[in-house]
Amino acid sequence: MPLQVSWLSLLILTGFLTSIEAEVFPQCANAPLDTFVMAIEDCASYIYCNGDDSFRDSCPESTYFDDRTQECAFDDEGVCLRNSDSVLTEELPDKQATGEEQDGIDGTTPVPTNASTGSADSSTLQTDPATPPSESFPSVTTPPTTSPNPSSPSPKPSSPAQGRPHCDASGDGDHPHPQRCEYYYRCLSGYLTIVRCPYKYGWDFPTKQCKPVSEAQCFSYNY
Repeated sequence: MPLQVSWLSLLILTGFLTSIEAEVFPQCANAPLDTFVMAIEDCASYIYCNGDDSFRDSCPESTYFDDRTQECAFDDEGVCLRNSDSVLTEELPDKQATGEEQDGIDGTTPVPTNASTGSADSSTLQTDPATPPSESFPSVTTPPTTSPNPSSPSPKPSSPAQGRPHCDASGDGDHPHPQRCEYYYRCLSGYLTIVRCPYKYGWDFPTKQCKPVSEAQCFSYNY
């Protein structure tokens, strides 16, 4: 009897472990380990492929995932918006044809639907070498801005702002992301970059370093 109970317990445990196994992403089937792939249905999302540690995440607001460079990019040129419009254009003829057929059968007029559009703004997502060893993540880069009047001082990038910080060639530094604790801005030689901390790490505003989420003091406008 005890042997039968042991086997029953083992079968129950096996079923439990199977039910909590890691999520499987079909997009990672042919992707090399430690790489990123685009989430087909959402231009602002990506999937990190690394076996059982694979996960899905989204780029910060006003950025999209560039599958060619495997980076989050500021969508200043409306790439994400254009992709949404092209999908709508491809689906529209089928919807119109279906509406005409229904109109001929029951005399009703097809009702047009409103499609949602993506966000707009571009960037490069990179791993911070000063952070603890972990997976690499995508980053966002914008070119340096030039001042029309060289004699006038450029805004200092040291104080956090609600939007993207202004970068100039004379002021390198790191700045908090206002909404996403796992991301932070970095000004480097006049270029603005979005950097992501390792998985389950957040950017600690007082020390300006990535720390475990439980230890990181995320930026808030109360500082």
